[in-house]
Amino acid sequence: MSSLQAIKTEFIRIYEDVAGRRGLPTILGRIMAVFFLEGPELSQKEVSGLTGYSVSSVSRTLDQMARMGLVHRHRDPGHRHFVYHMDADYYDLAVSGLEAWIGQAEATRQQLEYLRQKVNVLKLKGEEQAGANRFRTMLRNMEEKLGSLLHIIAKDVEELKKSEI
Repeated sequence: MSSLQAIKTEFIRIYEDVAGRRGLPTILGRIMAVFFLEGPELSQKEVSGLTGYSVSSVSRTLDQMARMGLVHRHRDPGHRHFVYHMDADYYDLAVSGLEAWIGQAEATRQQLEYLRQKVNVLKLKGEEQAGANRFRTMLRNMEEKLGSLLHIIAKDVEELKKSEI
């Protein structure tokens, strides 16, 4: 039978993996997991002790998390140090991840459209023209499918924001 600490360690690994899949440093995932496990308000020194990372690494990551809107910093009354408060939960992370994906996919769709427009102005003949036509059709299909997918996901994200499960 696993100890509670072993299970908490597995939980932390899940959040490290979530951060990694989003292209974020695993320290960010570990810090988030510690906030979930230990409480919504912690000092840099507490986070450092709980994560095993240096205070300077924790400080840089907490600053990044503050810029992302995941934590807020304020001075602890009666003390000279700052504490960090995390308001985000897994739901918030999922929605923000979907919003980030939408932004990336929209940029990709615009790039595909740009390529298709470049192909449209080419003056080609024979086999090159046939190849350009196939390429143009493929780009248009990709744009349309990505556009449809974006529309569906954006609509679903708006519904998620309204419902706040």
